[in-house]
Amino acid sequence: MFCIKSKFYPIISIFFIYLCFNSTLYINYNPKTFEELNKNVNEYNKIPLRSSNGVEFSRYNLSVFFDEATSSVLGNLSVNYYNNDPVNFTQIPFHLFLSGMNYQSRMGYIEILNVTSLSQPRKSLDFTVDDASQLLWVNLTSQLAPNNRAFFEIEFYSVIPNGGLDRANSHGSDLLHSRIYKFTSFYPMPCVYDNYDEWNIDPYLHVGDPFYHDMAYYNLIIEAPNGMKITATGELKDKINKGSTTVYLFDPVHPVREVTFAGSRYYRIESTLFNGINISTYYIPKSDYIWETDALDYAVDVVKLFNSIFGLYPYSTLNIVEEYAPYLGMEYPAQVYVSEAIDQTDYPVLYKKLLLEKATVHEIAHQWWYNLVGFDEVDWGFLDEGLTCWSTDYYARHYYSNWFYFQSIRYYNRVREYYATEHLPSKVNQSAYDLINNNLNWVYLSYYKSPLIFEKIYRTLGEDNFLLGLKTFFEQYKFKIAMLSDLQLVFEDTVNRSLDWLFFPWFDNDYIPKYRFSTCRFDDYEYILTVVIEDQNEAINYYAYSQQVTLRIYNSQGTIIYEDYVWINSTTSFNISFGIKPYRVRLEYFSDVIAQLPQGSPSYIESLVNEEMDLIPGYDLTIIVMFCLLPLVYLKFKFSKKKSKI
Repeated sequence: MFCIKSKFYPIISIFFIYLCFNSTLYINYNPKTFEELNKNVNEYNKIPLRSSNGVEFSRYNLSVFFDEATSSVLGNLSVNYYNNDPVNFTQIPFHLFLSGMNYQSRMGYIEILNVTSLSQPRKSLDFTVDDASQLLWVNLTSQLAPNNRAFFEIEFYSVIPNGGLDRANSHGSDLLHSRIYKFTSFYPMPCVYDNYDEWNIDPYLHVGDPFYHDMAYYNLIIEAPNGMKITATGELKDKINKGSTTVYLFDPVHPVREVTFAGSRYYRIESTLFNGINISTYYIPKSDYIWETDALDYAVDVVKLFNSIFGLYPYSTLNIVEEYAPYLGMEYPAQVYVSEAIDQTDYPVLYKKLLLEKATVHEIAHQWWYNLVGFDEVDWGFLDEGLTCWSTDYYARHYYSNWFYFQSIRYYNRVREYYATEHLPSKVNQSAYDLINNNLNWVYLSYYKSPLIFEKIYRTLGEDNFLLGLKTFFEQYKFKIAMLSDLQLVFEDTVNRSLDWLFFPWFDNDYIPKYRFSTCRFDDYEYILTVVIEDQNEAINYYAYSQQVTLRIYNSQGTIIYEDYVWINSTTSFNISFGIKPYRVRLEYFSDVIAQLPQGSPSYIESLVNEEMDLIPGYDLTIIVMFCLLPLVYLKFKFSKKKSKI
């Protein structure tokens, strides 16, 4: 018979208590206007096609008449489409993004007026407009075989949204000298065909940057009212005064993914020549106390740095233009935008200048990671944003010796706190549609977690290898479309070893590591400390993590008696010899460590040496003890009652 002596009752009671508390507008179409525009287009069609390193591109001549009163353009897009895919095409789709953008009093839209062949005599081509999908489908008269060209012209009429804060808009006040007309995605934009999705016909999305374009040669011709200051993608080749209007002819010379232009009667303009690049800033008068001189200096510093570490910026112009938007800025080839919202904040002037510098650096960095090296920003939008954010912070490291300079909240804190508060899987390598369907945070994944991963790769491979890898990546994929696997292969060639262990976990796992000390025991006879660290999230991820973390060991007086930068590869054991008994062991989560912590916790985890550990990984010792002792207590009282009845 099993019996518990009465002298143990107080001890059992105390232990048990411990367990218990533990609207739509039109203009009159003028045939003479179209005739003049066609004349401009035909003149540019005489220019021979150029190619870069033997690679052929499509060519678009875009000619528009800008009507200030209606915030509209009447335009022709002359298409010289080159089929660089291994399939025959019978139709070609074009995006009509304007109708998907935010507006205040009038939505934006693109109306297709006609599609005609360029051969003589001209013939109308069949086309279909799908308003719901924001698409124009042009039906070709015959199959377009690979390495052949199709020629036709699209006549269109576009109205940009009025008042809304989005990528294209007419916003501001003439009374306050702040009106800006921003034309982006304002023409039928050719869709991309690839091996994964075939035609990429995604509509305008409000998650991420929903743009995916092939490189092409563009000529942009804008006829605008006199007094309107026009800034656009490309070098200003000619400027023709026609009385009440002026015609501007812009040519980027090298291929670009799209073109944009903006106009305002009130822009103040500053310019400088750096390495053959005419760098200019355009801003409205009320923002001059932030922009004047400084914005231009920031732009020069960016180009100087990224030219040296990534590869040369090939265009002869670069414009930084003030806009109205709900975000800090937006990137387009050879012309980037920075938001007037910076001026609207209540921040001190010095902080506004910091935001202006950050936005300028970030958007110019996109010239390398989005324009020159292209990405599918719908399926893998984290790539260009992650590389751009990392590049922005490298600028801060270079010029200010401070990786955190632009990080209002440090990336690693955002990442650690996200898992503690959201409890959501957040794989980086997923599409905009995945994010929408799973209600995940695009900003968190692309602007915080992705650049933090690139920083980890930078520190793991070393600065020289990382920068050499990026430079090689830029040279190999300039004017092309790249994927994450392409970047990994370039880094692998750089360091001459596989990097699956580094790329797969950080980009494809749902959860970041959640470390714990499962063993922390000192052998008094062998004078050896055994430490076992496990990742509690290992079982719910696809790949095991490997990263270096600072391990510190303290004596009873709080003095560090051991410190090392150790690799934690999944569950990892350490045996360390000591002459005296250690007291406490800690994993320090400095800025290069990606790991989960409870909300509000310090940036470390620790354990006392020889403190009781969990008997089963992932389960609390007190729960196990409770389940073991409760039956014993029950048996004790049961048998005590039986004895009292005898």
